[in-house]
Amino acid sequence: MRIAQLAPLTECVPPPGYGGSELVVSLLTEELVSRGHEVTLFASGDSITAARLIPCAPAGLRRSGDVPETRWTAYDMKALLVLERMADQFDIIHNHMGFIALPFLRQIKRPSLTTNHNRVSDYCAEIFLEFKEQAFVAISDSYRNLNYGNELNYVSTVHNGIDIESFRFDESTKPKHLLFIGRLCPEKGTVEAIHIARQLGLPIVLAGKVDKRDRKYFEEQVRPLLSEPKVEYVGEVNLEQKGDLYRSAIATLCPVKFEEPFGLVLAESLAAGTPVIAFRRGAIPEVVSDGETGIVGNTVAEVVKRFPEIEKMKRSVCRERAIRLFSKERMTDQYEKV
Repeated sequence: MRIAQLAPLTECVPPPGYGGSELVVSLLTEELVSRGHEVTLFASGDSITAARLIPCAPAGLRRSGDVPETRWTAYDMKALLVLERMADQFDIIHNHMGFIALPFLRQIKRPSLTTNHNRVSDYCAEIFLEFKEQAFVAISDSYRNLNYGNELNYVSTVHNGIDIESFRFDESTKPKHLLFIGRLCPEKGTVEAIHIARQLGLPIVLAGKVDKRDRKYFEEQVRPLLSEPKVEYVGEVNLEQKGDLYRSAIATLCPVKFEEPFGLVLAESLAAGTPVIAFRRGAIPEVVSDGETGIVGNTVAEVVKRFPEIEKMKRSVCRERAIRLFSKERMTDQYEKV
């Protein structure tokens, strides 16, 4: 098939550090190419791919620093105009850019598919509902149920995939710390993760980015806790560093305070053989099997009380669950069927 992959322009594909949907786009694109499909990737110019690359911004907009955030939408629009001119070259267009592409996809009149990676928030719900006849994919059953599941034309649920082999599994590694990895922000529960570690008397490593909108939270609530002897912040990490942190972790903490659409961190942690401690929000119970590959609870007190269960969990079982449910190959199989 001749497939267009329309990526967000915020990060390059794949992202060097944090970037959930861009990473998924990259894994899907490369796997489709390896299967013989003719894939064209619309993404930032610093993206790396075996597909044909159509550069739509000089570099990932968040990292470039040259383009004010108020102008990012202009690059999205320019990408869509290029897509419109090239539309006859494709059998199907796969949109990962969100609602801004929907009017163009209706006008282009080529088969299209939109994967909803982010919540259909109040500010954009009316736009999605205006184009509800278009084909949508949800990245979890929870996402679908919480995001206009009875109104938008969801044609399938496809869990995000990861590159399992990028996360080396070594049962001989001796776990030595708890881990929080991802955006340091209220929604991801950074402070709650530190409180869990503190109550357990265990060291915790924090890894991830601090967005501009989360700077106040970081400075006022997170930074004061970094002076504690068992709390270490290492900043953003690359894939190799991330794998090392997962392998050396007793558990990965995800005490999220929002309805998590999927949670790549959960799948990555399991792939490395590390169980997860998380709150029961959104798709987390779909990814983590409570009592088998992690602890899924509702409060800090509950997960702290249940922490001894972690010692009984087999890291090989965590790895097996990731292979069975969250590989990039399985994700691509499902997208091919769609």
